[in-house]
Amino acid sequence: MRRARNASSRRHGELLRINRHNTVRSLISASIRQNASYEVYEEVGCVSSDGSTRRADIIIIDRQKDKGVILDPTIRFEMHEQQPQEIFKMSDKEPECLQYDELKVIPVVLEMEAAVDPHGAIMMEENNEDDLEIIHSNAFVEALTVNMDESEVKDDDDKLVIDEDFDSDSDLDRGEQQHFSEYVENEDMTKEQEHDLTNRFLNGELTFSEYAALMEGNVDDGTDAHFMASLPTTSAADAFEKEVKESSKLKARRRSAGDGVRKRRRILPPALQGLMGEANLRYARGERELAVKMCLEIIRQVPTAPEPFQTLAVLYEELGAPDKSLQFALIAAHLSPHDVEQWIRLAVMSEEQGDMKQAITCYSKAIAADPSNIEIHMKRGMLLEQIGDRKTALRGYQRLLSLLTPEQGSDVVEIAKMLACKFHEDKELAKAKETMEVAFQKVPHLVKSEDVNLMLELLLSQKEYSRCLEILIQHCAIQVEAETLNDGTDPPFKIQSCTLPNSLAIDLHVKLTIVFIHLKAFHLLDELLEPLEGENPEEAGDLYLDVAEALMSEERYEDALRLLNPLVDSDNYSLAAVWLRQAECLKACGQLEAAATSYEVVVQQAPQHLEARITLSGLLNDLGRGEEALAVLTQDAESEVLEPGLLYEKCMLLKGVEGRTEEFLAVGQLLLSRHFVRIRNRDELYALTRLRRLEKKKEALKEIRTSRGEPQFDTDAPDFGVGKNTPTVDEEWALFREMCEICHRIGKFGLLQRLAFSAMGSKLFYSNAEKAREMEFLCLLACFYSGDAYYGYNLARDQLTREMKFPRIWNVFNLVLQRADDVRHNRFLMRLLARHPNHPALTILHANNCLVAGTYKYALSEYAATFRSNPDPLSAFLLGVTLFQMACQKFSAKKHSLVTQGLAFMWKYQQFRGEEGYQEVHYNIGRAFHQLGLLPPAIYHYKEALNFTSPLLEKYPHLLDLKKEAAFNLYLVYMNTGAYNIARSYIDNYIVI
Repeated sequence: MRRARNASSRRHGELLRINRHNTVRSLISASIRQNASYEVYEEVGCVSSDGSTRRADIIIIDRQKDKGVILDPTIRFEMHEQQPQEIFKMSDKEPECLQYDELKVIPVVLEMEAAVDPHGAIMMEENNEDDLEIIHSNAFVEALTVNMDESEVKDDDDKLVIDEDFDSDSDLDRGEQQHFSEYVENEDMTKEQEHDLTNRFLNGELTFSEYAALMEGNVDDGTDAHFMASLPTTSAADAFEKEVKESSKLKARRRSAGDGVRKRRRILPPALQGLMGEANLRYARGERELAVKMCLEIIRQVPTAPEPFQTLAVLYEELGAPDKSLQFALIAAHLSPHDVEQWIRLAVMSEEQGDMKQAITCYSKAIAADPSNIEIHMKRGMLLEQIGDRKTALRGYQRLLSLLTPEQGSDVVEIAKMLACKFHEDKELAKAKETMEVAFQKVPHLVKSEDVNLMLELLLSQKEYSRCLEILIQHCAIQVEAETLNDGTDPPFKIQSCTLPNSLAIDLHVKLTIVFIHLKAFHLLDELLEPLEGENPEEAGDLYLDVAEALMSEERYEDALRLLNPLVDSDNYSLAAVWLRQAECLKACGQLEAAATSYEVVVQQAPQHLEARITLSGLLNDLGRGEEALAVLTQDAESEVLEPGLLYEKCMLLKGVEGRTEEFLAVGQLLLSRHFVRIRNRDELYALTRLRRLEKKKEALKEIRTSRGEPQFDTDAPDFGVGKNTPTVDEEWALFREMCEICHRIGKFGLLQRLAFSAMGSKLFYSNAEKAREMEFLCLLACFYSGDAYYGYNLARDQLTREMKFPRIWNVFNLVLQRADDVRHNRFLMRLLARHPNHPALTILHANNCLVAGTYKYALSEYAATFRSNPDPLSAFLLGVTLFQMACQKFSAKKHSLVTQGLAFMWKYQQFRGEEGYQEVHYNIGRAFHQLGLLPPAIYHYKEALNFTSPLLEKYPHLLDLKKEAAFNLYLVYMNTGAYNIARSYIDNYIVI
């Protein structure tokens, strides 16, 4: 074998750019191993021909000939004694104890392996066959010409850099060579990162999974190790996903040299191989500590070589440090990942030490090395399930199933069944079906009847009835005649006839019957049901029930009763579920009495079945058995968990029953107490009124109960369950509104107020802004009707500040003020008037306060301002009332003028009110004359109010008619004048109790 090198551009004294795995280095390494007279030392200084001092990685000294060879990752020197060059020769001490001042100097000549060939001659280097036996075939690569004059690459120490991983087969262009040179310049930094990762793993700062992920990212992708270390821990699922794509990614990297930093070699240079052999020799001699130091030195120079880690693993195992030994063994295995047995051994050791995640990682590496090993897949899946990562385990089984070939037919079937059962347990029926499809497609000849039964069950769950029929025809020798339909219906064919083998198992026969039912082959139903009906229901009851449910799904209720009636009469299958199916069929067939009887059995056997109780209650109510329907829905709050669905249904039944209003309200309160606040005292009522946000309300209630030493939750509150029959928020809101209306209608204002304020603490209701506003208004109305002006004022004030533009809010606020027992509103109105100085309603309310307080001039000023800006009946009337009040004062001046002005505003009031307010106007004017002591005009106006009538007064007499008030005032006038009979007549005619 020959290696060609182009020396046309080289001059004497130039250094050759050679590959680390060249023949010369291999021969030197072999000679070191064979000749004990050689000594190998590392990091030794040498002096070159120009007098500069340099450091070589390795120097080999032959003590017999006083010749040496300096080996460096980039250069190689041969030394002789003829020229006065100098090299530091080592003393007889060991390398680890060698001091720099103990070196001896001997003259040597540095002679380069280069020649001048101006004509571009090609130098051939021959190797004998004995030497080739120790050289790996991968070491031979085609050498490329390097022009050292034009591009001499040097590192920071002015040392020439030689390609350590040169691959002539890659056909690198100029850009690729530049990219590769950048990688060589950063080689020292990469070594430091690899050292850092290794030390962190050995110190316990990283798990093996993290170490492997970071090393792969550092070596393969050139990612900074410190950045990678900040990422989350690689899980077993990530390792699995990684190993699936590992081979394809690796091939892609090898094909494209410019897609990233190339992966560094994991093979020791020849000189370090010699040092590795020396370390093994030291270990064999018992010098373990020295062997450890040699291995660590090799690791420092080539962190990606597995040999020193393997030796350290054995050394630490013998030194009694199994944990440390396992760490080094893991690193060694990671650096030589194709040894399956080594990974399995490490996985077993990790499992024995209790580190299941590390064992899973080792098994994953073993699978990557040998994907066809079924035992490794199963072991890893078992460990993944053991640590709770069932999802990843199932994906691993799926990958194994995809890797198996038809030649492994028995394994394919067993693993497919196992995996399908696991998916079935997890309710992933679609994946279970897909798993079984693999077995049916790869090895259909090995499928047995139980496999067919399992596959049919999965297909039926996915409603793939046509596929079911195909499998039955293929594996069960069933013959079917069908007519193809072109009308776009599903299924696209119509079954005409079917021929069944006599040996068909009853389970498969039932599956065929279910398939035909769903394919609408009802003309074959009697023929298909005959073998099933011949079976004993006590033994084949589950088959009966499967076919009955298929018939019910196709609304064949009468045919389903053929199978359900024998089941309910049996001993083994007279269960609540079977009775429920029969009751549903009877109800669908219109047999309500029989259906109610079946539902009663279901309720007796399964009282917790809410749907059965609700359905039975509805049936009994339809049959006119209302009391029984209510009894079915009744629950014991002390002995069982209450179901909101039953309480709601009971409320719906009680709502329309006359004389059951109290019970309706009681059941409704019990249902709503799940999320309502039970108010214990006035402090809690105040907190619910004043605070706006629900979180603040809850915090206030908690503080109040803590300060009073009360428990946070009601100790006597019943327990409620949660089910699908629980009423929705809208349904409960409608029920709450209905309860409030009933309380208002029957006059239970106290209960109305409690309901409304309890709802203010409901999370379900208060989460909706519209419902929250309506609840606040309901609380305001409840306070008004119950006469609670204190809390009503707080609510009315809040409503007013938010909605000042609505007249109805002002009216409600004024009504609340009329019943208030304090004068808190005075300061509030003055502050609000300062912010809204021209608001008409606010001005009138402030003037009313001044009028009531006796400050008539302030009231007159406010009323006059309102009348000037917006002349209306109310402001005119209030101006007249104020002037009359001022005229009636004892020491007022110009009484005549005040009365005249007051009467003028009263006529304006009459003019603005018009005909509709005729009775009201005359009554108020009569009151004014009555107050002034002018009785004749007062009597006139009172009589005008008594004699007036209109359709509106007749429609709403309790709201608008003032005849009783006018008659009573006439009674007072005539009593004061002594006309007792006339006064008595007005009482008898108009005021009747």
